[in-house]
Order: sequence, then structure tokens, then C-alpha cells
Amino acid sequence: MKAIVATGFGKLHFHETARALAAAGVEVNFLTGWVPRDNQAALVELLGKSIGEKNLARRMAGRQISIPGVSVTPVAWVEVAGTFIRLVQRSRVIPLDLAYGMEFRLAAWGSRRYLKDADVLLVRSGAGQSGAIKRARHNGLAIITDHSIAHPAFMHRVLREEFARFRLPAGYDPGADLWKLVLRDCADADMLLVNSDFVKETFAGEGYPADKVRVAYLGVREEFFDLKHDYRIDGPVRMLFTGNFDIRKGVRLLLEAIRRCRRSGLDLRLELIGHLGNGARCLQPGDEVFFTHTPFAPAEAVAAAFAQADLFAFPTFAEGSSRSGMEAAAAGLPILTTKNCGLPLEHGKSAIYVPINDSESLAEAISRLSSDQDLRESIGRNAMRTVTENYTWAHYGQQVAEYLKEAVAQRRP
Repeated sequence: MKAIVATGFGKLHFHETARALAAAGVEVNFLTGWVPRDNQAALVELLGKSIGEKNLARRMAGRQISIPGVSVTPVAWVEVAGTFIRLVQRSRVIPLDLAYGMEFRLAAWGSRRYLKDADVLLVRSGAGQSGAIKRARHNGLAIITDHSIAHPAFMHRVLREEFARFRLPAGYDPGADLWKLVLRDCADADMLLVNSDFVKETFAGEGYPADKVRVAYLGVREEFFDLKHDYRIDGPVRMLFTGNFDIRKGVRLLLEAIRRCRRSGLDLRLELIGHLGNGARCLQPGDEVFFTHTPFAPAEAVAAAFAQADLFAFPTFAEGSSRSGMEAAAAGLPILTTKNCGLPLEHGKSAIYVPINDSESLAEAISRLSSDQDLRESIGRNAMRTVTENYTWAHYGQQVAEYLKEAVAQRRP
């Protein structure tokens, strides 16, 4: 079995997909952007600063895959051109959504010459237009589109009022240029691969044929396994949030719930490890009493934070399947979230789910979990077992490899 994994733009999970498929016995051609050499780290960091991306060299190093079964095909000029488009967009000459669409069209167009000599194309949604999927199908490849977040129409409805609250333009409009590309790729595929049952439900709810959708939860790295062992709380309640501090992820609700809990006498502290994005708009004067922020931390520091924290709260409006949530669960940290987080956890057993857009319910759940050590330990340990026993990268690779075989067996001419 030979597969082409085409990443389009962005870093996401595709280098991990390539490794997992190779471990499952699939021969992979990893089609990506620029792959810097080790001696180019300083140059990458300089370029990262120019486009506002810190620690870019560390993240791009994941594209260097030197394992049996994986060949890497870089298309550097496409990424350079896409970066130029992004810089132009910052001057507001072109709308952001149109800029993203242009980047993905470039990635698709640049990939066409390589879409041959394989059995199946696994392509990131948005990177299959400009003739890419058409060329791959002409060359006899089965097509699987990989899409890792809820249907844009669902997100547009759920988030419209929240964005308006902060005078932000309504995002995820399925009629916008980028999302039209994404949805065309989903429609054109022989199979749609998504990363949670929740995402599948949102697509089925928008009329997408459910029998074309396959679910594979992304794996979690073993360095995050079974880190939390002491569930006592002696002093302030330490809450952790990792990843982008984004309005879509319900950070307004989280901050409101923390303020409510603190007014009731619970000494609750929040540590953010990640990018302080548009969620900064939700912070208020005085929040610095309980809020600390680390912009970037290596994996070992994040692992240590999981071990030391008491709770992980993530009241998101819409995800695919939250990587941060999966890592926290693997670590054994008790999780409060919403069903829209897309985690494979059971309410009351391995997670506490609260309604979206409900800071009062979230505050009540935080208070209850903070005061009940047995419940924290039960939730945390059950979450740890669920993820570590069922959602490793080895599990993911084996499952996706079976989907590749299925798509090839039933590919349409």
C-alpha cells in the first residue's frame, strides 16, 4: 500500500500521521512545504519573527521525517509564496479569508505533479482543489479528505453571537472562500476522515452522507501518559489551560466562572501555557491576581504542568477533538469541558461535561470538583486509562491504514 499525505498549509498533525502510517506498514510520500535543514534554525527563527510566529524552527523540525517507509517531498516555493500572501494581507489589501483561500489553492496547484505512483491520496481539507483531487483521481488514486474540526456551518451558528459580543466578524462562514474550498474537498472525496464522533455528527447534521465518514481520534504521545498521581489540594486550586487562548474555546466563560468562584471564597488560579490570542479581549483589570501566562513551553514543561495542576477546564464552543484535552486526559488530570470538545470520554466517569455558553454551570462544576478529592481522582484516572489504552499513535496508524485499504478497494473510476 502506497499513500501520499498532502499537508496543504499549516503544521497540524500530518507529520505524525505519516509516521503512524509507516509504522502500520504503509509506504508514505509526505508532501509538505519547506523542510529546513538543522543548520537553518536561526534563519527559520528570523523568518518566524517577521511573520509573528515564535518558535517556528522547533515546530517545523517535525517535517524532518527520517524513518523507514516515509519519503519527504518538499514544495518550498509554494510556502514562500503563501507567506508573502500572508504578509500582504496584514496591510489589509486583501481580506484574511481570501488570503487563506489563495494559500490553499497554491498548495493544491503545487502538489499536482506529485500525485501519482501511489494507491491513495490523504489530503488536508482545503488543499485538494485547483485540480489536485482531479489529477490524483485521473492517475488512479483513491481520495480521502482529512478534516479535523466541526462543520463550518455549525461553528458559524454556534459562534456568531460570541464573536459579535467582542465586535469581531462572524467566522467560519461556509460561503467564505476558504470554507468553500474545504467543503468542496469533503464533497469530492471517496471518504472523509474526521477526528471525533462529534465532528461526524456536525457533518451529518448539515446533510453530508454519514456513510462516507470515518472517525479516527488522533494519538497522544507517551510522554504525556499517567503523569498525575497526587489529587490532594493543599492551598489554591490550580487550573490549567494549554494551547491558543481563543474566544472559540470558551475563554470568556472560563474567566467568568473563575471570577464567580473566587467571589464565593474559592481561591482558584489559572495558568495558561500557549498563545494569548483573541481571548485577551476577555481579560479584565484585576484578573492578574489569578491569571498567569507562559507563551511557549517545551513538551517536558507542559508535562510537568499537567502533573502539578488540579483541574483542566476547556468550555469550548466547537472543536474537532481537542489535542490539549486528549493530553490532559492521558496525563490523568480531571477535565471539565463541553461535549463540543469532541473527546472520547464519558460524562461523570472520565470527564465532567457542562453546557456551552453557561458560566454558572461551569462555576458550579468547578466548585464541586474542587471540593471532592475522590471524584477528581476517579475522573482523572478513568480518563487516563481511556486515552492511554485506546488512543495512541499506534492505534491511530493502524486504524487509518485500514481506512486507506477500504478506500482503495472501493475507489470510483
